[in-house]
Amino acid sequence: MKTALRIIVVLLVLAEVSGCGYHLVGTTSFLPEDIKTLYVEKFVNQTKWVDMDQRLIEALTLEWVRRRRLQLVDNPAQADVVLSGTIQRLAVIPVSYDDQGRANEYQMSLQAGVQLKDVRAEEAEVLWEDKAFSRRTSYVVNPDAVDYFDQQNLAMSELSSDFASALVTAVLEGF
Repeated sequence: MKTALRIIVVLLVLAEVSGCGYHLVGTTSFLPEDIKTLYVEKFVNQTKWVDMDQRLIEALTLEWVRRRRLQLVDNPAQADVVLSGTIQRLAVIPVSYDDQGRANEYQMSLQAGVQLKDVRAEEAEVLWEDKAFSRRTSYVVNPDAVDYFDQQNLAMSELSSDFASALVTAVLEGF
């Protein structure tokens, strides 16, 4: 009798979980099924960091290819949807100091306004938008080391990848 009761409880829990909309991240998409192609525009860069837009577009392109949900196209005229954005802020702030008062750990944060538009109709329709999508990362440096700026470049690459992964997830999940 106890075994039957346990089975019923497990089945009820599974039914409840499946009915609440729970799913694993990256396994679903709120985008309509008839959307097949995507064009990723180069983001407008409003920061002093001249290559951040290039890093970000590369990371976004790689992430969309990795996810395999949409086929990337080279021309917006061939696309069902267009992803565009503006890099609003890239800040590097010291968060930790050594005994001599020199910064040895920094936090880098990136913020962008992003839109995904359905461009199949005569007038584009915004499917997803976040006016302040952001991510941050921390990195440690040795102020005396010769690779001081290399650490900053590595942090920019890591931040771009993390930003792209989180952005693609947010777009696909509709968050």
